[in-house]
Amino acid sequence: MSCFPENGKMPNHYDVVVVGAGIFGSCTAYHCQRLGLRTLLLEQFNLGHTNGSSHGKSRITRYAHTDPEYVPLVGDSYAQIAELEMKRDEKLWNKLGLLWAATGDQVHTISGHLKKHHIEHEVITGSQISERYPQFKFDEKWTGLIDPMGGVIYANKWLNAFQEEFKNLGGTIRENEPFISHTEDNTSPLAIKTENDSFTTNKLIFTVGCWITKFFPNVNFKIKPISLAVCYWKAKEERKSHLLDENNFPVLIAKDHDKKEFYFALPDTDYPGAIKLVLDDGDELTKDLNHPIRNNQNFIELPGNFISNHIPVVDGSKPYKVDQCKYTTSPDHHYLIGPVSSKNPNTLVGGCGSGSGFKTAPGIGKALAEIAAGKPTTVDVSFFSPSRFGESV
Repeated sequence: MSCFPENGKMPNHYDVVVVGAGIFGSCTAYHCQRLGLRTLLLEQFNLGHTNGSSHGKSRITRYAHTDPEYVPLVGDSYAQIAELEMKRDEKLWNKLGLLWAATGDQVHTISGHLKKHHIEHEVITGSQISERYPQFKFDEKWTGLIDPMGGVIYANKWLNAFQEEFKNLGGTIRENEPFISHTEDNTSPLAIKTENDSFTTNKLIFTVGCWITKFFPNVNFKIKPISLAVCYWKAKEERKSHLLDENNFPVLIAKDHDKKEFYFALPDTDYPGAIKLVLDDGDELTKDLNHPIRNNQNFIELPGNFISNHIPVVDGSKPYKVDQCKYTTSPDHHYLIGPVSSKNPNTLVGGCGSGSGFKTAPGIGKALAEIAAGKPTTVDVSFFSPSRFGESV
């Protein structure tokens, strides 16, 4: 079946079409246009919607990571954001420092990666954590790593900045334009059909979050998106609320390997007086890729218990507010960056970034654009190639 209009008129042609205007897609479209590629960015909902993974005011940025392949991507993103801040005269993040607290030897592994890249950091004992940050309480089963370049990303401002700069370069955004289909062979140009129009393109890049399961149901990287219960918590006493603001509260990653519970926390950027603290686990989405009506109470009670044990200034008995976020990871919890398969080199994917992807999105977007333009990538992203899961079936 042809994707072209019945009247035979040739559809609009673009060098690149990017599907999905979340942070991955917006950064990718910006870099494609910056490389001189005529680019169209498609979004099935309105820009800045809350149906995916890119909404909200805050995310964590950090050099510290369990895998060394992420560090150069973060460095590239820091450089890009510094350039954007200067160009736009706008503050896009706040350097607060990251505290990574973990049981076992994970902190020392991360420290080894940072040393290889000559990244400044500090390793402290569990008891020293509360000396540095009086909000927290950890014993000697825990070790802390302080990454001074960690901080809060102003997520909604990042998203808006890349979209605006993309348009300033001459890029086109079509919102409320659901993607329907495309030719799935090695022909060029590719034919694309949306709900309202048709296009052709030399390169097609999917940055669609959880909807990757819809567009690529037969690939080998089996993905099960989940719904996170994004919980916000207030101080027990109003007079101690200042300990939860950006001047006093670092971004936090806490991994209790004994209990197999992983958490992340940020200061009161989203809701004044309430930190964001979330368990890195959630409920399956519905068949239509929607959130459940309500999240399992366990994903709210466990963070509350963690708070009671380790952040005594915060009231862990009941969250102030609970939002939802769609969370998509690959089977090995690493990104997908590059051609979907060697059979379809003109179809690329950038996805599975939940949990750490916002901070690397500028670097990922640049890499995808460079691949689309046939250029070597500034940062080596071969570690994240979809080919590691084998060819599509």
